[in-house]
Order: sequence, then C-alpha cells, then structure tokens
Amino acid sequence: MLTYRVRGSVIANEILSDVSELPTRARVVVNGGEHTGFIKSDGSFAVENVKVGDSLLEISSADYAFPKVHLRISIKDDGKASIATRYVQIGSEWSESAPVLAYPLQISAAQKYEFFTPRQGFNIVAMFSNPYMLMVGASLLGIFVLPKLQANMDPEALKEVQNKS
Repeated sequence: MLTYRVRGSVIANEILSDVSELPTRARVVVNGGEHTGFIKSDGSFAVENVKVGDSLLEISSADYAFPKVHLRISIKDDGKASIATRYVQIGSEWSESAPVLAYPLQISAAQKYEFFTPRQGFNIVAMFSNPYMLMVGASLLGIFVLPKLQANMDPEALKEVQNKS
C-alpha cells in the first residue's frame, strides 16, 4: 500500500500571536486518529504513512480552533505522489470548487476557545422570576391580603363562610 508524508506548519496570526503558545498536547490528526503527528515548537509538523486517497486533517488543540483540511493524495503517471489540499467545513460535501491550498500546508488558528464566562451581577428581575420566589410571594400575599378582604366582607357572608368551616 502506498503511503505519503504530509508536512506543514502552524503559522502565527492575530489570534495565535506566537506558535510556541500552543500547548504541548496539541496534535495533528488525520482521519479521526488513524494517523497523528506532533507540532514542534517552531510550528512545523509531519504526519507519516497517510494512505493514497481522500483524508481529513485536523489540528486538535484544547485552546485554539483550526480549520479542517481535505487532503487528496494521488499518484501521477510517473509514479510520484501529488497532494491537493482544501479547507472544508464539517457537514458539507468535499468540493472540488474550493481553492487549492499551497503545499506544504500553512494553517493558522481560526479562534481561541473561551471556557469561562464572567459572573453575572445581581439582577432583581431574575430573582423574582424564580419559581420559589413566586411561591413565597403568593404565600405572603395570602397572609397579608386575605385578612383585609375578610374584614371588608359582608357580615352575613362571613357567618356563612364560618359555618361551612
């Protein structure tokens, strides 16, 4: 079976200003883990033994998101391997109409993951929309308003209500 060595590098941009900031656990993954490669401190990587045909290359990092790359490795008539690389969106068809990327690959970070959200401040509306606060409010309403209604009730109707109890 013919295999190919896929080479490339992660390059700096406004999102990832220094490639050495990438965590050491960042990896280059082909076909969901069929082949893996490590990213060196200078950003270069190589993945060995990638089979001829179509493959999906991903950079797996906990801190940064990278675009996915469709690899199409084919053998020319003279016996040499040829590789065509294109960005691809997950969930869409691999299209030949997408522009071909330069080889060796140069991939830059698309976004930085934000795992923590800032704590929300005090919000009185959110507090009173809580179901427990609504139950407390209904109970307090019953405690303080119903006796006032009972005091304003017709005396005959009040005796009738007391006799039923």
